[in-house]
Amino acid sequence: MISNVDSRTYLSQEAMGEAPSLQIDTNEEVVQACEVESPPRNTGQDYTSMEDHGEEVGQLLVNQQNNPSEREGWLPDNIAFLLAFIAMSPYVSFICYKMRYAAVPYLALNLLSIPLAFALRDKHGVVRWFTALLTIGIMGTIKTASMIVAFEGQGEGQGDSFAIKCMLYTFTALWDCSNVVYIFGGRALLERYGITSYRRASFAVLCPVQVKYINGTYPRDRLVHRSAHIVCYILAGFVLRILFRYVVQFIEKYVVLEAEAAVILFSCSVNAWNVPPHLYQLVLMRYPVQVIYPYGSIYFSTSSREFWSKWGRPASSFVRYMYYYPLGGSKRAWLSIPIMFLLNASGHYSVSQVLVGDKAEVGWNTVFGILGLAATFEVCGNQCFERMVEVEVEVEVDSHTQQSNRMEVQVPKWWIWIRFVVTSVALRVAAYILLHKCLNSSLSEWVN
Repeated sequence: MISNVDSRTYLSQEAMGEAPSLQIDTNEEVVQACEVESPPRNTGQDYTSMEDHGEEVGQLLVNQQNNPSEREGWLPDNIAFLLAFIAMSPYVSFICYKMRYAAVPYLALNLLSIPLAFALRDKHGVVRWFTALLTIGIMGTIKTASMIVAFEGQGEGQGDSFAIKCMLYTFTALWDCSNVVYIFGGRALLERYGITSYRRASFAVLCPVQVKYINGTYPRDRLVHRSAHIVCYILAGFVLRILFRYVVQFIEKYVVLEAEAAVILFSCSVNAWNVPPHLYQLVLMRYPVQVIYPYGSIYFSTSSREFWSKWGRPASSFVRYMYYYPLGGSKRAWLSIPIMFLLNASGHYSVSQVLVGDKAEVGWNTVFGILGLAATFEVCGNQCFERMVEVEVEVEVDSHTQQSNRMEVQVPKWWIWIRFVVTSVALRVAAYILLHKCLNSSLSEWVN
């Protein structure tokens, strides 16, 4: 079912998440939301911080605005640092076990990345961009090289399962992107997440994903809701894998059915990567921090923008600041989005190299090419309706002064259905190619 929220768009920014997810009423804020000369300012939240429970996030932001001094005044104490380290220790220990001596420079760069971002927060954007590029490049090289050696050095029958390899690589990738993106974003991004001191920066780097400092503690009822959400999706994935075993031969006879099954299993499986940040949130539930969970309910996405608001939020934020904004953002959507997706594809070659021993360049280029075309189509379509439907209303303030108010653009229902169909088809084609060409696998291997 397509939600009513998709029936409106904040100009051309909706498809790439530049518009704030909160509803805006005042004309001044609408104009600010439409400005795209620079990355989003602290007037709302971009899609990397959207969750399935939008009302909760909105209320937290309202509370922060009502009492900013309390949000900015809290500093993590020694006990908070200890609890954060305890929450991260299982994953850091496994990284050290797999990467051996290479874990030392890798962890050092990760732990210094957000303090480095805070130190460079007011530097020129070019300086920050090249610093971030160098940082993520060194970390990625160390990680990929050490993992290839670790996995290839295992004897026959003694190697880690594909799931373990995938969990380790994805966890480290999300952690890398969550930390380095602040170097790209500078002061605006740091302040949006409440990172206003070196102590807060040192504390935030201990979270496996992005963390936002909030006013008050994270609501306990939302923790219960999120716990149930994660558990249900993981259990559903486990049950579906068992059920698919009995019909996998029939499903694999039809490409459409196999693609649909792949999307369903992907949607359930990715919630396993919500477990590390959720453990972090549970351990630090008495402190004013909010973890940005990396994955949401992606299967029910009705548009490209909604899908990318729920898929790999730290990585999505990272590639936007690294490629999308420097290339012009939505002002040059026809150029910035395709190039961003193609460059993002090249960053995934190492994923296949570590997991299956093959870079699979053609597979990744095809996957991101399809997704990039769908996103470009959606953004450019929204911009067309903006130009066609946008109306300037002249409001008489007094006998001498008039001001211009920009009306919200209403998107026709038929366009909502078109972009829903395009997104659905693109995701299923991409999932099928990802499974067969990028991971060199099949549905039967996955469920068995």
